[in-house]
Amino acid sequence: MKRNIKNIAVVAVMALTGVLSSCDKGFDKVNVSEDFVSTPNPEYQLPDIELKMLDNTYYTLGDFVAPFVMQVTNRKSYETLNVAGGYHGYHFEWIYGNPLVNVVDFIERTKADPTRVNYTSIGRIIKVYLAHQLTDLYGEIPYFEGGRGYLDRTFTPAYDPQDKIYADMFKELDEAISAFDNTQRIPTTADIVYKGDIAKWKKFANSLMLRLGLRIMKADGVNGKKWIEKAVAGGLMQNNDDNFLVKYLPNSSTGGTTNPTSNGQAHIFIRYPDNYRLTSQFINQLKNTADPRMSVYAMLPASRTAYGAGNKDPAKQKGWPAFGDRAEEAPYSSIPSANRLNYSVSNNTTFGRYDAPYIHLSYAQVQFQLAECTVRQIITGSTTAKTYYENGVRAAMDQLKAYGSEGVITATQATAYLNANPYNPADTEAALEAINMQYWIETHYNWYETFANMRRSGYPKFYDQLAPVTQQPGNLNAKMPRRLTYQPDEVSTNPKLQQALQRQGPDLTSTRVWWDKP
Repeated sequence: MKRNIKNIAVVAVMALTGVLSSCDKGFDKVNVSEDFVSTPNPEYQLPDIELKMLDNTYYTLGDFVAPFVMQVTNRKSYETLNVAGGYHGYHFEWIYGNPLVNVVDFIERTKADPTRVNYTSIGRIIKVYLAHQLTDLYGEIPYFEGGRGYLDRTFTPAYDPQDKIYADMFKELDEAISAFDNTQRIPTTADIVYKGDIAKWKKFANSLMLRLGLRIMKADGVNGKKWIEKAVAGGLMQNNDDNFLVKYLPNSSTGGTTNPTSNGQAHIFIRYPDNYRLTSQFINQLKNTADPRMSVYAMLPASRTAYGAGNKDPAKQKGWPAFGDRAEEAPYSSIPSANRLNYSVSNNTTFGRYDAPYIHLSYAQVQFQLAECTVRQIITGSTTAKTYYENGVRAAMDQLKAYGSEGVITATQATAYLNANPYNPADTEAALEAINMQYWIETHYNWYETFANMRRSGYPKFYDQLAPVTQQPGNLNAKMPRRLTYQPDEVSTNPKLQQALQRQGPDLTSTRVWWDKP
């Protein structure tokens, strides 16, 4: 982690000898930078952390995870995408070097001031969010010592088993929720997500607790159920106003890079208009169910060299087959370059823009998780799984208005979709598949979460539907990857990583993390 856990402020100290003792008047101000900030202001730290919770570039998310979940393809083979190292580890490097190291510092600074207890609780919740995403992607990570290079000079932090990480994340969420105090200072301006609304922060924390509890049910059902019940009792998101949504500004950088105040995930389509396409799995799912979200997500590109307005007619959309699978069309080795304008990209006025908002966790996700918990009898109550499911679908469609006028889907459209694609409570398998298919659609662009939920739930079963290798050699008998691999710099510089690999297994995409049980 040459730019992450090792990320420290280096201060050069000049030793003055006694020879200069007679001319040291004002010397205490020499070599003191007017720009260097040794004591960051929490009011400025918090918005920077919230903006950088999302990678401001596309490397790991767009180049690897989006293809893994079969929503976007960069036209690379399955084998190429699963090679260890490279940009698999960029998210690891980004999070440790940016939001995590800063939120660790933010927590340390604010907890020393009792009047900033609400700041500290917010920091603890954000740290859990960042850590859960890291550990879900990679498995064992430096958790207890991670991000403390500047504070403790811990430059080669120990890796921690995932079950220990999860236990502490639950504890942190529980304690952070309890510590909130409306009588103390509230970051109404610094908090660009909830404007210091403590009730919303509590609902976000409980909703994150629900997500984590469901995630570990196969590995530790007793604790999973305990924390799910605690999350429900504590109060979850109640509507789309509770969504953890970060707003961004248009990109102002040059040279193809992205500004930290921009949402860099659309970069794959904007910067490389001829390379990336939405998949046939994604487009066909929307088309086959007459999903009104099609025009919000997709358009046919008008140019192979410039990213601009395209054809958004739902009937015209077409997806590029993941991993070169040609089972649905006449087989040939590759799609001719001249045909690329016939395949869909991201809508440039909704998701496909630098100032698109980003939803980290939503009310719709909560409703789908409650639906699954009800089907699996993890929770009981008067609300049926069907009601939770339909609430989730309606919320998932309604939240798209955050992307502008082209994202607006009416209640009438949502009702028509539900009527045309009814939820079947009599068939458990069909019910679980429907719930998690909707989760898969709703988390479009939030592909780290899509990837985690596909591994946990087993849905959608797109990998099972790929053409057999005897028909399509390019598929290489593709199986669902189970994790990302570590950053090469970390492998070579932190000897403690080897201890993690001995416990967890080899640094391959086929190695399962602790909660990911067959």
